[in-house]
Amino acid sequence: MIEEIIMRRKTYLIAAALVSAVLLTGCGDKEFLKDIKAGDYVTLGNYKGIEASANAPHVEEADVAYFIQERYLTPVMLTKEEAGRPIQEGDTVNIDFVGYQDGVAFEGGTGEGYNLTIGSGQFIDGFEEGLIGVEIGEQVSLDLAFPDPYLVNPELSGAPVVFDVTVNGILPELTDELVQSMEIGGCQTKQDLEDMVYDLHYQSEVARYENEIEMILYNTIMAECTFKKEPPAGLVERYETSIETTQNMRAAQNGMTLAQYMQASMRLDEAGYRAEFKRAATEMAQRYIMYQAIADIEGLTPTEEEVQQEIDTMVTVYGYASEEELLEQESREGIGEDLMRKNVVAFLMENGNIQQIDTNAD
Repeated sequence: MIEEIIMRRKTYLIAAALVSAVLLTGCGDKEFLKDIKAGDYVTLGNYKGIEASANAPHVEEADVAYFIQERYLTPVMLTKEEAGRPIQEGDTVNIDFVGYQDGVAFEGGTGEGYNLTIGSGQFIDGFEEGLIGVEIGEQVSLDLAFPDPYLVNPELSGAPVVFDVTVNGILPELTDELVQSMEIGGCQTKQDLEDMVYDLHYQSEVARYENEIEMILYNTIMAECTFKKEPPAGLVERYETSIETTQNMRAAQNGMTLAQYMQASMRLDEAGYRAEFKRAATEMAQRYIMYQAIADIEGLTPTEEEVQQEIDTMVTVYGYASEEELLEQESREGIGEDLMRKNVVAFLMENGNIQQIDTNAD
């Protein structure tokens, strides 16, 4: 499972091309920021003391528990022989279900591989109670009625329905012994696993928070910038190539061609998404020119030694076999540009009026 997380991190790193650095090499002259003088392209306005706020990073315990259930406990759920008993109160069971109204399956009433804790009150009255005493592998039909009113779907308020439910298994209790048997990232105890999953979620929350703050800073600063001329064609082409590569990857993940994916996700034909790629690439080129202009003034362009340190860190964090494997996918120059962006954003945050909104305050 840790390998899956590493692969998702690698995927995120590449997909981040749409919102952060573009790391792939393209064609044309002046492909990289090092090939230009940013001040020739943009006149900066104010970039210090910018106000920005976003919800503080926060992870719910329920999110940690859900992730552990889905990723680690569901694959090892107990069979009928392993459980040695029917379902009882407090069990977390994995079920398939289909809900019928007047013999017809209704929208939102179907689920496969759903984990449900008996007694949690997640489902309508009678559903969870109706599974107590059922054996793993058994299918039951539950004659129930939706509450009246039913705010989730008013059309079903008070409606009599039948749920056909198949019990696939009971999730095992999370214990130190189970964690040790699964060999998850060196975790030896239940607490180790919960801490690891919490950290993964928190890192994601921090990234979300920092991205929201960055976008506010970026939009505010860009509004006061004056661009003297269009960004170099080679720079735009490189970003455009990377955007297309990213979208192709996402299309493949969904079993689609690029054209099919863009039609499904953005309702764009080829001419439309090509124009959108061009627009996004031009905007990204201007964004990075603006960052570079600030870096030039404030001395934030990374040294070769700092770029090498970043590469070494990426190899370790993202699980690459070697530096060579990383650089087959990403260019050293592009990594340097992204490190420059990080330096600039950190500077803007340190010199801005940044507020974290505590959504959990009483």
